[in-house]
Amino acid sequence: MSRMLLACELGSNLGHLSRVLALARRLKARGHEVLAAARVVASASAVLGPAGIPFVQSPIMISRIEAEGRPCSFSDLLWQRGWSEAARLSGLVGAWINLFRLHRPAVVVLDYAPTALLAARVSGTRCALIGTGFELPPLTDPLPAFPGIAGATHEAAAAADLRALEIANGVLRTFGGEPVGAMRDLFGSHPRWFTTLPELDHYGARLTERYVGPIGEMGECADVSWPRDEGTRIFAYLRPNIPALSSIVTALAQAEAAVLCYAPGVRMDVLEPLRRNGVTVSAVPINLRSMLRSAHVCVSYAPAGTVTSALLSGVPQLLAPPHVEAWLTSQKVRTIGAGIALCGHESPRAVAMALEQLQKAPSFRLAARKLADHYRALSSTTSADGLVEDLERITH
Repeated sequence: MSRMLLACELGSNLGHLSRVLALARRLKARGHEVLAAARVVASASAVLGPAGIPFVQSPIMISRIEAEGRPCSFSDLLWQRGWSEAARLSGLVGAWINLFRLHRPAVVVLDYAPTALLAARVSGTRCALIGTGFELPPLTDPLPAFPGIAGATHEAAAAADLRALEIANGVLRTFGGEPVGAMRDLFGSHPRWFTTLPELDHYGARLTERYVGPIGEMGECADVSWPRDEGTRIFAYLRPNIPALSSIVTALAQAEAAVLCYAPGVRMDVLEPLRRNGVTVSAVPINLRSMLRSAHVCVSYAPAGTVTSALLSGVPQLLAPPHVEAWLTSQKVRTIGAGIALCGHESPRAVAMALEQLQKAPSFRLAARKLADHYRALSSTTSADGLVEDLERITH
C-alpha cells in the first residue's frame, strides 16, 4: 500500500475538507497511509477527526496582501496569496517540501494548493489535482482573465502572469528546481479531475478535461428539522462576509416560510431577528443534501458545493457572492436560469422581492429541475470511488 498526502491550501471553508474526507476515508479503507494538510485545523478537527483521519496545518500565508479591486486572473489571485514576494514564497515552498520529506507520499492530492504544486516541482513529488473550474485554470498562455470581471483584460492577465512567473522561477532556482516557461506549465504537468459540472465551470465547459462531479461528503452533522412542515421551506447558508447580510437576515426573518439557517461565524446579535421569529439557526454543519431534498429555495454566498447540491436537488437559489470566485459561480447559475444573484447593496425589501420571485416564478425551478434530471444518474459516491481507483493507478 502507498502513503498519500491530501493537501488544501487556499480554500478555508468546508467544501474542500468534504472532498478530502471523501477520498481519505476510501484510501484508508483500502489500506493506504493517509495524511491531510488543512488550512483551518479547527475545521479539520471537526470534519476529519471523527473519521480518524490524521491531519496537520498546511503551510499558509498568515496575512493577506491588500490589493485594489478584484483580481483579474488566477495569477493575479496568487499575487495576493503570497506570490508577490520571493522571501515569503520561498518560506512557504520550503515548508511544503519539508512536509513532503517527512511524510514521503507516493502521491500528493492537491485541492486548491498552488504553492504546494510549486514545491512538488522542486522535490519531484508526484501530484494529482482536484478542484472546481476556478481552482484549475485553463492551460493557456497567459492564464486567462476571469470572464465578466471589469478590468480583467487579456493584457492585464498577461501582466499578472509575468509578475507571478518571475517570482515563481526565482524561488524554483533558489531550491535548485527547473524554471517554467509559462504559468500554465505548473498546472498542466499533472493529471487533473474536476469535481464540478461542466455547466458550472467558471471559464466554460472544457472538452478535454475530466468532470467527475461533486465528491464531497460530511461527517457528523447536526440533527435538525424544519420549524414547520407546511408552506415554503427556505434553506440559508450564511457567512459573516456576505454582502447585504443584514438585509438578507431581515428578509428571511420576515418571510412567510419555514426557514432553516446554517450560519457559522455570524454574530449572535446579527442573527437575533431570525431567532425572534422562530427561525432554526445552527452554528454546526447540517446534512445539506438531506435538507435540500425538501427545500423550495436555497440562499447562500455561492460556495461551489452548496450551489451544486442545490442544482442537483432541483432547488432555485438566491446568491450573495462576497468574492470573485463566488461571483463567477453566481453568474453560471444565472445563465442556467436557476437563480438570482444579488449585487451586494440591496435593501431588505429588495431581498424579499427576490425571494418571492424565486418562489412564485416557475422558470427558476424548471431550470434547476432540468439540470437535476440531466444528472440524475450522477452519484458522488460512485465518483469518489472512481477517483480513488484512478489515484491508485498513478501510484504504480
